[in-house]
Amino acid sequence: MEVTSPIRDLIERLKQGDVSALARSITLLEEGSLDIPSVDTLLGAANPSLTIGVTGPPGAGKSSLIDWLIKHMRDEGAMVGVLATDPSSPFTGGAILGDRIRMQHHFLDEKVFIRSLGSRGAQGGISRITRDAAHLMRAAGYRYIILETVGVGQTELDIMNLADTVLVVLVPESGDFMQAMKAGLMEIADIFVVNKADRDGAKQMVNALKFLTESPESGTGAWQVPILLTNGLDGSGTKDAFETVRRHTVFLEHHRQTGQFLRKRQHGLKQLIVEQLSVKIEDLINEVLADRYRAELMDPSVSLYSIFNRVMQDKGFTGKLFG
Repeated sequence: MEVTSPIRDLIERLKQGDVSALARSITLLEEGSLDIPSVDTLLGAANPSLTIGVTGPPGAGKSSLIDWLIKHMRDEGAMVGVLATDPSSPFTGGAILGDRIRMQHHFLDEKVFIRSLGSRGAQGGISRITRDAAHLMRAAGYRYIILETVGVGQTELDIMNLADTVLVVLVPESGDFMQAMKAGLMEIADIFVVNKADRDGAKQMVNALKFLTESPESGTGAWQVPILLTNGLDGSGTKDAFETVRRHTVFLEHHRQTGQFLRKRQHGLKQLIVEQLSVKIEDLINEVLADRYRAELMDPSVSLYSIFNRVMQDKGFTGKLFG
């Protein structure tokens, strides 16, 4: 995609910390009018930042917990960005919940940028543009970037490849959900948070999670997944949750030379390649379904494989892929 002068100017303003430029850039991402690989050199080297994923079943109090995490981050003077994926409107494709309402304590703080993104049918619990939007936030100088998922399910595990630290938020009533998601939860969780800890069954949930997190690697230098109790109403336990996130960051820095860091980067690159190729493929499909191949499509004697091979040849792919 050609980088126009207005886009260059927009990126330059974004790098200077212009919030309106960041908001406009994310809107262009949603519209498909901004291609991050094309402007990556303009964005420059990534600023130091920490990406935190917050996931869990609907109703677990993820947004309330994030509200308190933002407070603790702002107490140290850091700029905070939040990308909250919400279910999409079937009419506009936009987010229909609007997390800015649920995080209203920071609505007027110019050092906090909160953006709701429509999931638009994405199966990974996060919007398709979340990675790109987070990249823009880093370029704009945000120290902490929080990614909230629309929920969590067997297919909604993409957050683990985007975030440095993943908090899985549960409530005392999450027992059935936890059993259904046992394997996925253990794969993505760096920290377990049992929210709404004033409810009956909170300690039993902690004990159940302790049983699940027992690992034969204990004592070998592997990260031992903490289990924390919080209450989004009064903020109790949330400062400890923030400090645990920082502790996990230190752990990651000390273990950067291990296979865990490399595996996360490899998974992230793999996901990025798939995402970018999917966009290109969708563009190609839209072009194919237009009038260019209408005659062949209307002729029942021409096989779809033959049309496919012609499409590949027209696009510069040499050799037939079929036959």
